[in-house]
Amino acid sequence: MATVIDIDPALLRRAHENFWLDLDDVSTGPGLDGREQVLYSENRRWIGRLDLIRLRPDAMRQAIVIGDRLRGRANVLRVTLCNHRTLVFSGDAHQFWRDAGLSPDDISRGHTLFDDGSTFDDGAGFALPDVGEPTVVADAPAGASEIQLDGYLGRNISVAAYFSIADFLYRVEANVDGQIRFNPPLRQAVAAGDQANVTNPTVRVRLRSKADWRPFCEYFRNGSPMSVNVVEAFDR
Repeated sequence: MATVIDIDPALLRRAHENFWLDLDDVSTGPGLDGREQVLYSENRRWIGRLDLIRLRPDAMRQAIVIGDRLRGRANVLRVTLCNHRTLVFSGDAHQFWRDAGLSPDDISRGHTLFDDGSTFDDGAGFALPDVGEPTVVADAPAGASEIQLDGYLGRNISVAAYFSIADFLYRVEANVDGQIRFNPPLRQAVAAGDQANVTNPTVRVRLRSKADWRPFCEYFRNGSPMSVNVVEAFDR
């Protein structure tokens, strides 16, 4: 079984990270009438490129060790992605509530009010948005393209944002109050209560070629910037 190696994004810092859904299709080319038929099955997989900034000495040491542990394409990297297209919880609840659009009065009060400023009979209002990662509401089989997520982050995850379950990465196509349509379809079945990671989505990848992890240290300097090409790994 392949060893899973984590990349610390705070140490091996990235200037850019790009992930695309790739697929194989088949075509015999245009016919006599100029029309072309393209056939494909659901075989999409993530491919990506990580552009690391110039490596500081501590990062360079880590990069060298990761290269040794990877053994070319034999082992697997677990990459945490920056989910900048949607609201995430970065550890500061007050900042999270501000980013969610709550007023300072709501935050200091500890609850929100009705639109007309009134409260319930007991003087309470609506709870502030929860900061926890969402969970799956109902079981869904492998191959499904829709699931229901609960929690504020799940109900409000933005179109084109990522989430991951068990290190499988998905991208949101549509969201209606937590009913999420996404790509690619579920890699494996999920059960009610399974956690979906929105703040720190992860994906397991292999190098596209064994030469894709070659940290280079310039003499008496930090390491050079490095670009790493990867492809989704399905090992579990």
